[in-house]
Amino acid sequence: MAERSGGVRGGWSGRATPTRRQVLAGGLFLGFMGGSVRADDPKPYDPTSAYEPREIEGWTVRVHRRLIQERDLCDRVLRLTAHQLYQTAREVPEGPLKRLRQIPIWVERHHPRHPCACYHADRSWLIANGFNPDKTGAVEIANPENFLSWSRQQPWMLLHELAHGYHDQVLTFEEPRIKAAHAAMVKGGRYESVLHINGSLRRHYALTNPTEYFAESTEAFFGTNDFYPFVRAELEKHDPEMHRLLQEIWEVPQGRR
Repeated sequence: MAERSGGVRGGWSGRATPTRRQVLAGGLFLGFMGGSVRADDPKPYDPTSAYEPREIEGWTVRVHRRLIQERDLCDRVLRLTAHQLYQTAREVPEGPLKRLRQIPIWVERHHPRHPCACYHADRSWLIANGFNPDKTGAVEIANPENFLSWSRQQPWMLLHELAHGYHDQVLTFEEPRIKAAHAAMVKGGRYESVLHINGSLRRHYALTNPTEYFAESTEAFFGTNDFYPFVRAELEKHDPEMHRLLQEIWEVPQGRR
């Protein structure tokens, strides 16, 4: 896959295949640097009425009406969205799942400032940068084509973004257990060079910050990540401390596989 999701304040942008960092950079720079909208930036955001609300696997999904007009593309995106949400609902325990389903998902036809998917955490940042503030606390699929393409290597992309929402809304981004686990992981050096799903060795995306560490590890814990450790058994072996923490945070009973 080319890019990945991740970002905090304004938006966590999706990861990427070739360069997952590029997308993340977009989201982090927009969020952390707090840049304002330039005169040549896109026109003001479309109102919430421009989106049609749907219910998919217990989530509210707001679909831009321009995307609905492109029936084939819209159908493919919503089928993949439903598939990823179904996977999430199968794996996440009932209590945390109820909170995840309170995080809405917005689907754009195309947003020029986000390459794939992101989580929006900061209402004031969205307002200052010309985004619809109703997206605060929501996941956005900003580029349908990239979502379809990148999900081949990141099949749990929506869970990654929803994990950011859970981190923000349930735990808070200052959650000390995750910050301490990230600091220990960085110091230990186990993630500096790991296998990527494309066969290359890379520096793990989880090293970016505690929020990405939590979201990346959550993908491996419940599904499949695109960086080693790819799945739960590998996470338990490679990073037993984070594995135990995720069992606690996600309320997963000991011994459940």
